[in-house]
Amino acid sequence: MKYRNFYEFEEYFSILFSEKKYDEVLNILLHANELLPKDEYEDNLFELMIDESRIYTETNNSESCINLIKKSLEKGYPLPLHWPNFDLLRNHPEYESLNNLNTKLLHQAKENSKLEYEVHLPKSYDPTKKYPLFFCLHGDGFHCNIKNTSWYWKPDALLEKGYIVVYPQSSQMYFHNSFGWLTDPTMSRKELKDCYEQLLLDYSIDETCVLFGGFSGGATTSIDMAFHNTIPIKGVIALCPGDYLDIIGLEDTKKLSERKTKIVILEGDQDTDPVVQYLLKIFKEVGLAHKYHINKGIGHWYPEDLDEKTLKAVEFIVNN
Repeated sequence: MKYRNFYEFEEYFSILFSEKKYDEVLNILLHANELLPKDEYEDNLFELMIDESRIYTETNNSESCINLIKKSLEKGYPLPLHWPNFDLLRNHPEYESLNNLNTKLLHQAKENSKLEYEVHLPKSYDPTKKYPLFFCLHGDGFHCNIKNTSWYWKPDALLEKGYIVVYPQSSQMYFHNSFGWLTDPTMSRKELKDCYEQLLLDYSIDETCVLFGGFSGGATTSIDMAFHNTIPIKGVIALCPGDYLDIIGLEDTKKLSERKTKIVILEGDQDTDPVVQYLLKIFKEVGLAHKYHINKGIGHWYPEDLDEKTLKAVEFIVNN
């Protein structure tokens, strides 16, 4: 059967992978160019290679994995060779030279990497009017970029409410087509502030209604932006935050509360983070306006009803 897009395709073979039906998954991946529209195949070739490599590492097929790495590097795609699943290749006679080439390509890619962003405007956008703004931040690591974030956290619901929706992509590259914010939080704050200031020049924005949302590392960064008061943020919708936020103290939280910033935190019941409980505790202590919701049946991931939860969170944030 033909798949309309990579996400449908990935959902199907991921089930087989979880069932350890590796031969079936490999057969599907090797025929991806026939099962996907041409543009979807070409746009997601790196992700398909990563998934194929997982089959080879799970089945101890080091030769096929080495050949796949060569193919990836020939296309200029640096890989996450530091991942533990690539450990079986460490003693392969070709590994060192391939790893050196991978490191070189990654260094070059990082040097050329810069913040990018994608803007979605409401259909009725009128530059003579002011519009609320929603930043939606990707997470950190594999699959973390504009394309994937805008697929899982779609702009449509907020566009219908009159929001300008922006998907920034960090300059901090982990490997090909995979980015993050947490390697250098100071740089992340600067890039997002610069992005915001450029948006003010290019679009008609209501500076009193700027919201940040993000997944995982993007959720952490959204909260970090609010605490550092990098730009005026009315509220944050943080999906699965965690890393580094346990350094936040009561005094900083009091200042955030005084600025009347509101925070909504969502996480899956199968992967709750102790740092979230720490945050909720200090939010309560200082009286910071917040909401907390557990998404049932999932872990560190996007809930299927994210549109609905986003609109509820926005209503809580913007209403006095």
